[in-house]
Amino acid sequence: MKKRTRILLTIVSGLLFAASWPTYGWAPLIFIAFVPLLLIERDLVKSTRHGSWLLLHYSFFTFVIFNTLVTWWVGNAAVIAGVLACLLNSVVMTVTFMLYHFIRVAVCNKTLGQWLLIPFWVGFEFLHYNWELNWPWLNLGNVFATSIKLIQWYEFTGVLGGTIWVILVNLFIYKAIDKWLRSKKNNKILLERLILPASIIAIPIIISVIMYCRYEEEVNPIEVVVYQPNNDPWNEQYTLTTNKLVQQLFDVTEPVVDVDVDFILGPESVIQAHSFEHDLYKAGYISTIRQWLNEKAPTAAVIIGSATYRLYGEDEELRSSARKFADVDRYYDALNTNLFIDTSKVIQKYHKSKLTPGVEIMPYIRYMPFLEKLAFDFGGTVGSLGTDDEQIPFKSSNNDAVIASIICYESVFGEHVSRFIKNGANVIFISTNDGWWKETQGHKQHCVYSSILAIETRRDIARSANTGISCTVNQRGEISNATKYWEQDVFRATLNLNSHKTFYVRYGDYLAHISLIIIMLTIGIAIINRVVIISYD
Repeated sequence: MKKRTRILLTIVSGLLFAASWPTYGWAPLIFIAFVPLLLIERDLVKSTRHGSWLLLHYSFFTFVIFNTLVTWWVGNAAVIAGVLACLLNSVVMTVTFMLYHFIRVAVCNKTLGQWLLIPFWVGFEFLHYNWELNWPWLNLGNVFATSIKLIQWYEFTGVLGGTIWVILVNLFIYKAIDKWLRSKKNNKILLERLILPASIIAIPIIISVIMYCRYEEEVNPIEVVVYQPNNDPWNEQYTLTTNKLVQQLFDVTEPVVDVDVDFILGPESVIQAHSFEHDLYKAGYISTIRQWLNEKAPTAAVIIGSATYRLYGEDEELRSSARKFADVDRYYDALNTNLFIDTSKVIQKYHKSKLTPGVEIMPYIRYMPFLEKLAFDFGGTVGSLGTDDEQIPFKSSNNDAVIASIICYESVFGEHVSRFIKNGANVIFISTNDGWWKETQGHKQHCVYSSILAIETRRDIARSANTGISCTVNQRGEISNATKYWEQDVFRATLNLNSHKTFYVRYGDYLAHISLIIIMLTIGIAIINRVVIISYD
């Protein structure tokens, strides 16, 4: 294979990944996106002495194209953040592919070793759920977010099942093409070899469509008002006074609020009072909201995002997120918080726990504290935030709703959300602020990923964005009541509660755990093989 051909295949692979992605792409292209890269690996292993070194360059180029074309919009918030997000994720993808390559070459049966791409890639995606450089946005199973009729079986596997599906088909198609090339381009052999990957594509789709048609929600309604204030996060949201923000909430929602409303949902961080949580009951805006509820909807609750602080006790162990007062030897955490406010004196709180790297957390700051100064300022509080240790849902005393209160980026973490479900949540509310990304694919992708979450958990979802797309999502993943970007809006919707726990909710990312075991076993075999070879030599 000529160098020019390899470069062309590298570009084609990156373009196929990007062209498959929601919300502008055609998802089936993902089933052949790995094939050009695998053909490059095949050629380099067979024909070039320094094939692994060259493969590193080609694969990195592929993943840079993929990341840049799909997530360039991150740069609208901060150019350096966009560049780093694209480059770092490309590096991690490349390392994953190269690890697969080295282990495949090291095992005795190199043909069998090709299937190791599945556990290695699933392991990489699982890592992105669970380390501080998390970025699961481009996990391959997310590609079907707008193709909900095809992925109803995600309730059993989660999004990682989609990743396995994608790679499995890619490997079979690659093997068909490889056999075709080795048979001197015998088209009959190619057609015969493509029957199996076609079946692997078709069978899950048929099962999914049947599930989609048969699924019916149990009628167990609550009335929810969803509020989209549309405050410019760059020039307005963090400069308006708390009184003005609360009055805006009243003015916009009042036309659709009455005594039958159960919940009023607002977006992430819309209240910027920066109150200490032990004094929240004294905060004027809390009293104002309660008084308004007493007058308009006495049995309703407002769930809304706020910036709060938590004071450490004098003898309490400090976390890496702790901040010191300038004039007192005491510490506190800054928090991205959702508040549950009703007419009672109890204020329920949830603190965002899956934090956005570089914005809400400087990764591994406890080992490199000097990095804290590099945090990107997206308004509000800058630097690493505090988190919750456990995902405790909100409980209403006026109805049967138990609410998984999800903040922004957390909605991409299926297993994280499922912990709320395990703790009794029967409906999901998402509060977000997607105004940083402007009119791009960013806010659209974030919205449609909620469809995957609804299928994984079989929970109705209400989604409130400061601006972006506020909407509802039913248990089959269908989006309705979608608002327009950069417009103030409000709507009222009926959601159904569901207490059934899906297989995925019960067992989480079990596919990742199986993959990690396979990875450890194959690495062990590779090391043993290497030791035996060295000893023999």
